[in-house]
Amino acid sequence: MQSFKSNILKKIEAIPEGKIFTFGDISFPVTKFANVAVILSNLTKENKLVRVERGAYYRPKLSNLGLGFLPVYQDEQFLYLTNKLNGYLTGMYIYNKMSLTEQVPATVTIASTYPVRAFKFKKLAVQCVKSYIDRPSDVQTLYLVQILDAVKDMQHIPGVTPQTAFDKINRLHVSVLSLKDQKKLVSLSLKYPPRVRKSLSDMMYRNNKRDLAEQLVGTICPTTRFNLSYKTVEQ
Repeated sequence: MQSFKSNILKKIEAIPEGKIFTFGDISFPVTKFANVAVILSNLTKENKLVRVERGAYYRPKLSNLGLGFLPVYQDEQFLYLTNKLNGYLTGMYIYNKMSLTEQVPATVTIASTYPVRAFKFKKLAVQCVKSYIDRPSDVQTLYLVQILDAVKDMQHIPGVTPQTAFDKINRLHVSVLSLKDQKKLVSLSLKYPPRVRKSLSDMMYRNNKRDLAEQLVGTICPTTRFNLSYKTVEQ
């Protein structure tokens, strides 16, 4: 038992301070689950670990300024939550990062294939929305998906008009993409509602990418009518 405990302790000590981990991050025989649970519980009582929620912990990092233990970083909380929900960050927090709005939301939004009810995690208010695409496997694809989410939500981005949102999304994000990424953006948009494809086609027309724009138009039923809240001509 002692050698098993020593092995578990070494694995825990190898995990970077401030990184949230679960039982799944520590390899051990399933039959030893109860033993590992006791070890983690004891380490928590000794203040060597901090319990985030049931089955999730992190090794606290001591402040160099003598302020005691540092809280877990927000980015680490986001990583843990998106991994747990098999989703990705979207919504107003991301739109603020994309310079589409100056407003800072009180709630963090995670897009997931199987969304759950809104909940609190530490001091974070978290809401889930259904994603149109499975969790992206790389950073660039994630960025393209977040652009499409912004196009989908541009009528509801706070602090800006739909026209301003349309112009900003195009100028700051769509127009500056490489042709390869613009083509991928168009491909990803096929899983989104027709309104998103319509708005993206308007951006492609504005950027003189007629082939991509017409490719998108061809995916929309000719009889579909949209009540657009923006003008396609640049203001």
